[in-house]
Amino acid sequence: MRLFLAVSSLLAFSLGCALGEGEEKDAAPRADADADTDTDADSDADSDADSDADSDADSDADADADTDADTDRDDDGDGLTNAEEAELGTDADEADSDGDGEEDGAELEAGTNPTWEWSHVYAEGDYLVGDCPTPPDARSAGPTGTGSYDTSTWDAYQEGDIFDNFEATDRFGQEVTPYTFCGNYTLVTMAAEWCGPCQDLAGSMAAETEDVRAEYPNFTFYEFLYQDNYGAEPDEDVLRSWNRAFDLQGIPVVAPADNTAAWINYLNASGGIPATLLLAPDMTVIWSGVDHPREYYLYDSSSIMDAIADYER
Repeated sequence: MRLFLAVSSLLAFSLGCALGEGEEKDAAPRADADADTDTDADSDADSDADSDADSDADSDADADADTDADTDRDDDGDGLTNAEEAELGTDADEADSDGDGEEDGAELEAGTNPTWEWSHVYAEGDYLVGDCPTPPDARSAGPTGTGSYDTSTWDAYQEGDIFDNFEATDRFGQEVTPYTFCGNYTLVTMAAEWCGPCQDLAGSMAAETEDVRAEYPNFTFYEFLYQDNYGAEPDEDVLRSWNRAFDLQGIPVVAPADNTAAWINYLNASGGIPATLLLAPDMTVIWSGVDHPREYYLYDSSSIMDAIADYER
């Protein structure tokens, strides 16, 4: 059963010697011929051995700084050496390279991505945050398919589309957006508090998650609850209640700030709920109701794993 809704100076230098003024051409040769100006057989070069003629912080004249000793330093105090930062592509002068509130060393230890602002540990929720090895091209994100119901049509995501990073908050008041899970297979589910079939799907999510993770450990649901029992945006109390009722520990249950925003329809190919979209680790849509009009939505672990297997072939 499904419910249907209305659609809304490279640096260079030179050294030179010149005869002094008035010096005789037939001046007697130096007794020690050692390139110094006295007769102590000690070259004047001794006094220059420690000079830095090229001002490059090293003691030779190759204009390359002696940085070997610097690689073991941790200039920004984030727990990573400068050499490690160079390998990771993080900023050795900035403890939090991506500006997400977590220091680079802490992110690496937690398994999140210190160069992807959406990948970080949350204070609450115990979510399976992705490390996002291949960030999506957000400039190309958006739906290219068409959803339909009766005589109405609208823009909707289809397979191959890059998913948008829309804003949503969880039951703790944290902003938990889809790109948080880049690096995982993510099943986005669109639901409403008043929807019976949505409740049925939510009730099986914990078990389905366990089943799918046995084969694909980097899998998570992303439950998008867009209406409460009165058609309004769900508040934190509603999200907490939904989470408790269906034992959705570790599964993000989120709500939009405005459930009349046009992008909400993009999630729904047929006008009915629940609606689902399966995302690849790079946030590309790999299953959509636009491409599977008779299946409506992915409803169990077998269908989810089949869709992932089809994508990986």
